[in-house]
Amino acid sequence: MLSQLLRTIPAFLVAASLFAIPYAYSVQRNKLTHNFRVVEEGKLYRSGQLSREGLDRVVHDYGIKTVVSFRDAEVGKSSVPPDLWEEAFCATKGINHVRLPLRYWSINEQGIVPADENVKKFLGVLADPKNQPVLVHCFRGAHRTGMYCAIYRMEHQAWSNEDAIQEIQDLGYDNFENETDVRGYLERYVPSSKKSAIPK
Repeated sequence: MLSQLLRTIPAFLVAASLFAIPYAYSVQRNKLTHNFRVVEEGKLYRSGQLSREGLDRVVHDYGIKTVVSFRDAEVGKSSVPPDLWEEAFCATKGINHVRLPLRYWSINEQGIVPADENVKKFLGVLADPKNQPVLVHCFRGAHRTGMYCAIYRMEHQAWSNEDAIQEIQDLGYDNFENETDVRGYLERYVPSSKKSAIPK
């Protein structure tokens, strides 16, 4: 009985290691590169909030020149953005840091969409090759990040509204169907190239 048990221990350890080692690697990698994805090679990358080590890795591996953060101070909690350390990190590395605070996606009483200002700034950053490659992020890398990447897909890669919306849902934008302002903005979005083709 004991000899049989001793014979099965090595097999068990091998089997356990085949599962445990890849799992541990996956957990560690996700900590470093939280929801990191390529949107367009050499131009645009997306993620959730990275740790210092993770950001340093991504900057090194992908040559990031600009970081765009969609995070801002939480209303009523603090006047300091939760990723303020990131600005200092970027400054020491010679990386541009652009902060685009939360703006509403629905039309206000003045007939404008507050988020349009951020969209214009975001597209302006991406339009300048000197800023590329660009990394964009919010906290999870799914909601605000997903919105701007969907706009990029439609604006620069000629994706349809439907395809851009499908990707945003596939990549974790939960509750998308119930957020009518966000959904409506993407459904109605018209890329600049198509706007210029519309007769005035």
